[in-house]
Amino acid sequence: MENHNHFKTLRQKFPVADNDPFLEELEQRCAVIEIKKNETLITHQADNRKMFFIVSGSFIRNIISSRGDEKTVMFHTEGFHEFVKAYDTIYFHEKTNYEIKANEKSIVIAFDYDFLYHRVKLNLDLLVYFTERTEQLFTTLDLFRNFQLALTSEEYLVWLYQHYNFLFQRFPSQNIASFMGISPVWLSKLKAKLTS
Repeated sequence: MENHNHFKTLRQKFPVADNDPFLEELEQRCAVIEIKKNETLITHQADNRKMFFIVSGSFIRNIISSRGDEKTVMFHTEGFHEFVKAYDTIYFHEKTNYEIKANEKSIVIAFDYDFLYHRVKLNLDLLVYFTERTEQLFTTLDLFRNFQLALTSEEYLVWLYQHYNFLFQRFPSQNIASFMGISPVWLSKLKAKLTS
C-alpha cells in the first residue's frame, strides 16, 4: 500500500487519464527504493539505464576527476530536477563519469528508461510533457553555467540566493562551494560579507 502511495506521487506528474493502461504498466515495472544518507544512487563508471523519480529527499551529483577528486555539479530534490538518470549511459552509451549520492534519507521510484521512452513515443501528451521537462532542465543548467562564468563569486552567490535559496537550506556548504568553484572558506567569507 505504501509503495502504491509513492507511485501516486509520480502518477500525478503525468498528463494522462487515470485509466490509461500506461500507468498500470508503469506501476508494475517500478521499484520503490529507500536510500540512506551518503548512499549512492548512481555509481561512478556505471552502465545504468534506469530512471529515478525522487519522491522525497535530495541528492548531490559529483563529477569524479581522473585524480579521483569529487566536484559537485548539480543538486536534485523532490521539487528540483526530480527525474534523475545517467545521461552519458542513456544518450552516449558510455559509463558515467560522476556519481549521485543521497544528501539525506530519501525515497526514489526506479523504472526502466527504455520502457518509458517507447511509451512516450506512442503518447503525444507524454511526449509533450517530457519534451518540456527536458527543455526546462537544460535551460536551468545553461543558466547556472552562464551566470557562473559571467559573474564574480560574490555576484554568483547573490544570484543563487535570489533564485535557488533552498540550496543553502538543504545542502552542505562544502558542496555549494564546490559547485561554485570556490573553497568552503571563501564561501564562508562571501556569506559573511553579504549578511554584514
